[in-house]
Amino acid sequence: MSNSSTKLLPSLQYFRALAAILVVAYHAACVFGPGGYQPVRSWEVGLMFGHAGVELFFVLSGFIICWIHYDRIGAAGEVPAYIRKRLVRIYPPVALVVIAWAVLSFVGGMPMRPIEYLVSLTLIPFDFTYAPPALWTLTHEMAFYALFLLAFIRRWLFIAALLAWGVAGYVLTMVPGLSEATAGIPLVGSAYAFLFSLGVLAFFIVRARPQIPAWGKIALGLLGLAIFAWAASRDVALLLGPVPPEGAERAARALTPWFGIAATIWVVLLADPAIRFRGRLHAVMMLLGNASYAIYLWHEIPQRVLGRLVGSVGLAGPETRVIAMALIIGSGVVLGVLVYQFVERPLLRWINARLDARAQRTAPMATTA
Repeated sequence: MSNSSTKLLPSLQYFRALAAILVVAYHAACVFGPGGYQPVRSWEVGLMFGHAGVELFFVLSGFIICWIHYDRIGAAGEVPAYIRKRLVRIYPPVALVVIAWAVLSFVGGMPMRPIEYLVSLTLIPFDFTYAPPALWTLTHEMAFYALFLLAFIRRWLFIAALLAWGVAGYVLTMVPGLSEATAGIPLVGSAYAFLFSLGVLAFFIVRARPQIPAWGKIALGLLGLAIFAWAASRDVALLLGPVPPEGAERAARALTPWFGIAATIWVVLLADPAIRFRGRLHAVMMLLGNASYAIYLWHEIPQRVLGRLVGSVGLAGPETRVIAMALIIGSGVVLGVLVYQFVERPLLRWINARLDARAQRTAPMATTA
């Protein structure tokens, strides 16, 4: 999602910030949760529903791509512009974080394998070993971006293909016999694919401009919150419960639609330029929203380092976990913001400026030809 696409919708930038922070909190909770330091059932384990930030991102992606491009289908030069925006927005930041992860892995005595470089730099799921691991979601993002290209041929073709991908992915995930058969094909048997369809649905609802009274907006917002809270509590209970791993995973996938429905309700309500904070809070949330992609990409690097250090310095115990969690979450957010401000944003400006200059040089040649 480009920054220009949401500058008139600050509330969606806040939403992006929330989604990114949820994922950061989830990975921080994994340090102490099942399999981590002293896996007691305390407050930090409750943050393990934060993986739902991915569900929020996918719904928002479906909405934003349509918000930017759907009504421009057929405009001159829109297809190459679309492809350029997606490739430039995704791949240069990914290349930077993969290099950083490779250096960290080498220093830690666990150098990356060739397959990890291949899948991480291309985002093509030859194998499900991404470095950093959070890159797996970008495989789904790129698949959705590729699917949207069908809209430039026929809009209905894109909608039909998107629904087929989403429904088939969820069915293949939830039916036991089929889920095993498609286990090695993550883009086919995926419970997440249909979330993009929910984002597209949110776009069409907003596009229709339904008149929702204030009390209706409040009721819908609370309904979305209730659905999300129920799904989150159920998700954490499954993680901590005695359900066998296979059954727990399938039960957790069954919650994915509910997270998606809550996200759809919120996106519909928040897609309004009149909704915005004031003063410093607005500035902070906009910064976090703009930096959300960098936060998502980079937060696992400090968490990987600090996750190993908190035990050695005596911060892994229950009485000091507030400090440890604050360090782990804060470091991920701060590093992401710094990378966005001083690396990602200047880099993307430079790349786009070079591409614009090249386009201007070649345009007269094309006209003459």
